[in-house]
Amino acid sequence: MNAMSLPYRITVGLEIHAELNTATKMFCRCKNDPFGVQPNTNICPVCMGLPGTLPVANKEAVRKTILLGKALGSTTPAIAKWDRKHYFYPDLPKGYQISQYDLPFCQGGELSVLAPNGVPEFTVTFERVHLEEDAGKLLHGGKGTTKVDLNRAGVPLVEMVTKPDLHDPAHARAFVQEVRTLVRALGISEGDMEKGQMRCDVNISVQFEDENGKEISTGITEVKNVNSTRAVERSIQLEAQRLYDDWQAGGDTRTRTGKLTAGYDEDTNTVRINRLKEAAHEYRYFPEPDLPPVAVADDADLNPANMVLPELPNQVRLRYLAYGLVSAEVEVFLADAPRQRRLEELASAGIPLKLAANWLINAAESVALPAAYLSDLIALQERGEVAAGQIKQKMGDIVAACQGEEMPPLETILQNLGLLIAHDAAAVDEAITKVLAENQPAVQQFKDGNEKILGFIVGQVMKTAGSKANPAKVQLAVREALTR
Repeated sequence: MNAMSLPYRITVGLEIHAELNTATKMFCRCKNDPFGVQPNTNICPVCMGLPGTLPVANKEAVRKTILLGKALGSTTPAIAKWDRKHYFYPDLPKGYQISQYDLPFCQGGELSVLAPNGVPEFTVTFERVHLEEDAGKLLHGGKGTTKVDLNRAGVPLVEMVTKPDLHDPAHARAFVQEVRTLVRALGISEGDMEKGQMRCDVNISVQFEDENGKEISTGITEVKNVNSTRAVERSIQLEAQRLYDDWQAGGDTRTRTGKLTAGYDEDTNTVRINRLKEAAHEYRYFPEPDLPPVAVADDADLNPANMVLPELPNQVRLRYLAYGLVSAEVEVFLADAPRQRRLEELASAGIPLKLAANWLINAAESVALPAAYLSDLIALQERGEVAAGQIKQKMGDIVAACQGEEMPPLETILQNLGLLIAHDAAAVDEAITKVLAENQPAVQQFKDGNEKILGFIVGQVMKTAGSKANPAKVQLAVREALTR
């Protein structure tokens, strides 16, 4: 779908939720580990919502939320507070969620998605970034049964609410990917959408002119809990078209004025309308009576002025592009933290970043090589003492030979694997003397300025010297002989 060719304009706002990777849950000391453990094992009376229990806020979750806000350029009020948001759902045991309403930790901010040349392609602004607790999880079984797992109940959940700045489904998908890259770079969330560590509510409406030229804007559909970036794009495409078609057909009046909630089924690629969305007053927000306001400005650990940001993804992109990497190569490293760390290690060791990146991308197993070994390997390749193609084919064997307590010299490993290019200097000198004597016209052409003829001469020397010649060293030796 090309958004530019549609008979309507799409407007999208996103509510992106990311589970924070704290050691414990948001308001109790239960372990924050909802994935891959037995249901209802990381629970306690607090996250089960039992009467008489009192929450205690997780300071590290607050700090990570404010760090995210700082990365987005948000403002943080001197005092923030907690609020109760009331709604009933089987996996929300208290009957309300501790969230934030009018004084969140972060307000405003923006994030740009860069084009391959490093120039901002589009920018999305934020209404707010607030912190809340996650709900549990429903496990639907056969015969109409549903079980409740509360391991996820109370996990700290940061919510990033954008303004309706997006007008292209592909841009929305790219933006969610960029947010995921950012939270991973900050080290605050794993952002794995398949595990539910990050998910998205997508708010969609469309605008167009009717037959009389009047500007029409439909109501809004909120597609809940979208759990992949591809699903973000597809749900927007589907629901935008449905909103437009339904309006034109004079269908559901809710399409015209209301706010609907819906779900996206990735298996069938369909959007299913559920119900009318509650308005803010229906959640009966009020200040959380069991938690005091948070005096952010008075806490040295929470005050954003005291926080130091790591190098952010867009800063990394611009730096890598300046070193000659192309956009696709940059994204490989941003998506793979261990590979990026190794790239930085090699660059710090003096290896040109572009050259190191080429090895780490095209010989992926080289990431597992000790940094000193990979540095030496690149130096050998630069000197022409190994053939890059052969090394990349045998990289698994090289890595295996480097493991264990004994760390043999790299050249010993390469020698044992038959990967060092032999070079007999005496035999090469003899071959050069012979080739130059037999190819005087070619020698004269080189001396007259024909650089291309050098390749012919080197080829003849390699043919004469056979397996005793290193191509890079032969070229240097031939050039030296020709310029004497």
